Amino acid sequence: MSKYFYTTDEMESLFRSRDLEYPSQYSLDELVKRMKELNHITQEVQREQSVAVVGNSGKLLTEEQGEFIDSHDIVFRCNLAKIEGYEKSVGTKTDFRFIAGKSFWRDLTGQFSSYEDNFLTNLKDQHFIIKAEPLYAAIQGIIKNYNTESKVLYIRQDFIDEAEKKLGIGDISLGLTAILMALQWSSNVSVFGFTFFQEGWDEQHYFESITPYSRGHNPLAEKEYVNNLVELKHITLY
Repeated sequence: MSKYFYTTDEMESLFRSRDLEYPSQYSLDELVKRMKELNHITQEVQREQSVAVVGNSGKLLTEEQGEFIDSHDIVFRCNLAKIEGYEKSVGTKTDFRFIAGKSFWRDLTGQFSSYEDNFLTNLKDQHFIIKAEPLYAAIQGIIKNYNTESKVLYIRQDFIDEAEKKLGIGDISLGLTAILMALQWSSNVSVFGFTFFQEGWDEQHYFESITPYSRGHNPLAEKEYVNNLVELKHITLY
């Protein structure tokens, strides 16, 4: 095993290991409650707090929104997006980092993108919200090996299934999951860096070039849904 990357075989071994605890899953209400507890936030002040949901589109580099993002009470980020070197565009604050299990797997096996050896270790002060029921045990193993100080919560698959059924848009993306969670948290939600593989940003995260990955997702339907949220003034999209 390398210092940082797992091979697929090593990941499979972790997944089968009986030494790993199978983490608890939380319903939506339980998850929001636990998130508040981790941040020592009471129910009374929760809805008044501002939440920024930061995506990964290269469009973030076209404006310097970092200071504005950091001005929010709570900041959600998606997957293993880098901050160092991009602070003027994306800010520095992170309260919860939403991670899709499939992306986590690909990132750490070098199949999706590459990171420096100490990247995950440097995230040890952040709270992880994981969306990936089949990969719980493997992800738990990764975090135990590299990031033992992180607090980890897992989104129940039945919440994902219910959201997908209600929205009728197939496999919802991690980004949309984070937006839905933010709306449970607050009535003051700002969304940054979401272009839904459109607007010329289909091959560019702000921190790397990518091969577009939307298999199973419906980015056009998600874009329409988010635009409806904007029209209803439920969120502000930047």
